[in-house]
Amino acid sequence: MRKYHFDLVDKTTVVDQGGQECASDDQAIDVATQLALKLHALRPELRKRGFKILVTDQDGEEIHVAPLDPPDLRFGW
Repeated sequence: MRKYHFDLVDKTTVVDQGGQECASDDQAIDVATQLALKLHALRPELRKRGFKILVTDQDGEEIHVAPLDPPDLRFGW
């Protein structure tokens, strides 16, 4: 298992200090998507402000970016 970090990013970054072990990049992407959906639901003050979850692996390589807002909400469609 590899360790992944899930940072909350807008103009600044809130770093995920602990990280989480996942079996694959795909599982880490799923975790990021679920985290983004949960934050969207539970933290309305973060909506429509461009926040996203940046996923990096244990080597610091960017794996994925999951926006907190679904595309239709971010752009007002």
